Amino acid sequence: MSAALNRRAMFGLSGHAMVTGWLAMHASRMGYAADERERTIEDWVEQLDALSQQLSSKKISALQWQDAIDKLFADVPMESLLKLIDFRKLADRLTALDLSERGEVFQDISVGPIAKTTSEAYATSAIVKVAHIKKGRSIPPHGHGSMTSAFLCISGEFDVRLYDRLGDVGNDMIVRQTADQKNAGPGTWSSISDYRDNVHWLTATSDDCFLFTCKLIRLEPDREFHGRENINLFAAKQLGNSTWRAPIITGKESAELY
Repeated sequence: MSAALNRRAMFGLSGHAMVTGWLAMHASRMGYAADERERTIEDWVEQLDALSQQLSSKKISALQWQDAIDKLFADVPMESLLKLIDFRKLADRLTALDLSERGEVFQDISVGPIAKTTSEAYATSAIVKVAHIKKGRSIPPHGHGSMTSAFLCISGEFDVRLYDRLGDVGNDMIVRQTADQKNAGPGTWSSISDYRDNVHWLTATSDDCFLFTCKLIRLEPDREFHGRENINLFAAKQLGNSTWRAPIITGKESAELY
């Protein structure tokens, strides 16, 4: 989340250059100069939708999607996005909910050409939501299978921790931390896939914490789909080099811990 978490250079330039070129070409087709392509919310949302279509049709890889989403989220026209999703009304509705049992809630939304859908949908288009997290609570540490997702902070502040999933041993998950950012505010972001930063953990540190999220699921027929595979990092065994062996736990156990 934020440029501090944007580590594309670590993974080589070929994929990044390919996606950057694709974005520039898409902008050109729409009649925008490359340095103007992020100036309108309509163009921004259309690019988000186009990236989803490119990923679902396997024209780009999950890693290339992450690189492109990082670039797109870095240039978000925030005020226009908040207006487009009627954020104030949405925030009031989500804030009024009782989050005592589970400190997080997600609301499916439509945005521009991206229709409101559900988490059961296949990866033909992005599933877009707004999440609200109660102060002191978390979107708990968890990994995924056969999906990508990205989180953009649109209000409040979060502690953001990301991990590469190195493998599983028995009922434990081996993870290596890749990012740890305190009090990440509006305009900061993170992205995950099966191939980079698969495990994320976001903790609200203020009362007004909201995230704009998008994801695509069931991307690979030969890879088992997992919405969430929760882990208990409080009980994790440290293996050195920022690496832990953490027990895999249930959603109920995760909600009680985080």
